[in-house]
Amino acid sequence: MEPWSSFLRTYGQSTSDNTLRAYGRDAHQFARYLDARGIRLQDVEHQILVDYRDHRFAQGISQRTWGRELVVIRALFNYVIQIGLRQDLPWIQVGRYSVANPRMTHQEMDVRALSKEQWEAFRRVGLGGELPDGSMDPAFRGRETGRDVTAAELALTTGMRLQEWSSLLTLELPERTDAGATVYLEATAKNQRRRAVYIPSGTMRIVDLYRATERAELIRRAQKGLVARRSELAVVESIDHGGGRLRYRVGGVVHKKVLERIPVGHRRVLVEDRDGVIEPLSLFLGRGGLPPSRRSWHAKFHSANRRLTGFREELPGMPTAVTPHDLRHTFAVVLLRSLQRRALEHESTRQKVGTGTISEHIMFNPLLTLQRLMGHASPSTTMVYLRYVDESHELIQRAFEQWDDPLLEYADYVLNDMGR
Repeated sequence: MEPWSSFLRTYGQSTSDNTLRAYGRDAHQFARYLDARGIRLQDVEHQILVDYRDHRFAQGISQRTWGRELVVIRALFNYVIQIGLRQDLPWIQVGRYSVANPRMTHQEMDVRALSKEQWEAFRRVGLGGELPDGSMDPAFRGRETGRDVTAAELALTTGMRLQEWSSLLTLELPERTDAGATVYLEATAKNQRRRAVYIPSGTMRIVDLYRATERAELIRRAQKGLVARRSELAVVESIDHGGGRLRYRVGGVVHKKVLERIPVGHRRVLVEDRDGVIEPLSLFLGRGGLPPSRRSWHAKFHSANRRLTGFREELPGMPTAVTPHDLRHTFAVVLLRSLQRRALEHESTRQKVGTGTISEHIMFNPLLTLQRLMGHASPSTTMVYLRYVDESHELIQRAFEQWDDPLLEYADYVLNDMGR
């Protein structure tokens, strides 16, 4: 375990919890590779790093992922030198570059958006267990179908990342409402960049149905296990509904936090004890009464994709695979198209005096609006979607009309929020 544990503890003092978790996974990958070959950190040489790089690329990682892993590898070996386990770095430096500091080629984000037909097939047939004709498949053996369909609907109609929607708490969403809802993301957001996310009314109705049926039954069945694990859980002591704050105890330590600042690790085990009945606060739950892991969600999508391969003839044009992030891309592309149209409508009705104010350009700029909604740090990331919208054939031809009300409602919400 050493010096890996002490390295991550030291490294974690200057990083966020989410960043530390990601870097911990990268360090674990490297540690497993070395351990399987009986190599100590002290004995790592240049060629071993070259072999590890080739091994990771053979596993299908992207250039961007390898760049992130190199951040950990460089920091690790600098730490090992500082504590005296090594005298020098293991890589050979040629000018400014080495295997640990390569000349990185810029890779544009791969945008994979679904058409309306592809989304419907994935939701109904892949996740929902239906046959292409709309009837239920008697051979379908999927569990938590309502949860999976609800989660996918939430991902598509809000643009949230996997960690964001899978970590939602029930307290963050109103119950039994015919209106949409706004939630604030911070601890679960990438780089803890706070933003507001609007959930359309149609999606909220689907969430409410899941909460009242499948989720409620799952909690009932999981009571015995939850009660037995009570000491491992984060138990709520008080809730300030007006201020959106929680006081809870985990591991003997009391925490007081605003909802959006509750870390992911605590969210997973957060519960209320209601006179001996343990009520998990995570929105999406597994059979044990606690939320599924990221790996479990990816496995669900993999199973849905595998199921769809059996209906290739009935469902032509389906992508090879649909991932959680593809739903985020779909949200971005469809919403951007709608915002572009709204901006053109605004421009056509604006009095043609001058060039317009700076605030008008900012308020009605589709890219700036989408950047804010998606939580992108850089507008260059959002620009990729513009190129995709300009080049896509089916989404352009069919445009926005074929999509249901939730995404249209989101565009209207955005414009109202901007003060139109």
